[in-house]
Amino acid sequence: TKRNRMMQILYKLQIVNNKFTLSLYTESMKTLFLMLIITFLIKPFHLSTIYIVLFLYFLAKKDYETMYIERYWIFPSVGLLIFGYSYVPMFNRICTCLFFLIVSGTIKFIKPNWIGSADVCFLAFFGFYLGIERMLIALYISVFLGFLWILYRKKHILPYLSCLSIGVWIAYMKGYTLFYFLMNLFS
Repeated sequence: TKRNRMMQILYKLQIVNNKFTLSLYTESMKTLFLMLIITFLIKPFHLSTIYIVLFLYFLAKKDYETMYIERYWIFPSVGLLIFGYSYVPMFNRICTCLFFLIVSGTIKFIKPNWIGSADVCFLAFFGFYLGIERMLIALYISVFLGFLWILYRKKHILPYLSCLSIGVWIAYMKGYTLFYFLMNLFS
């Protein structure tokens, strides 16, 4: 009878766990659907836009859940460069990439606990993809979200790629508009 009671408890826990997992999955799909709706209200419908939104969503989700990005993320990143159209001039892209690689790499070298290797790589990657104007907007938004995260969670460990992905998503949609609005506001 003790064994049966234990099996019943484990069975109930498994059902609760499955419902909880299904609930997280449903919330996750609602978030993705909302991101796609907002994106297509602002941007025209292209397959590359869907790819970018999916890429950013799953990158943010992976970083939020595990705070670890595997090396195979290089393949979807290269796919983003190939299929995701970017009209940023190549010189702007290369300079932005090098700037963020040097700055974040220096921070990683001096204070290795402050920033992860994936953060360094994706800062440089998104700098290459977005260019300096939109990348600065993405950086401002991600730092703001990071501060909110630290204040809300009261933890000093931050899934920064999740914040950066949200910043890149906003910068991808309206980065130039925000950049020039802020330039006019502060000049």
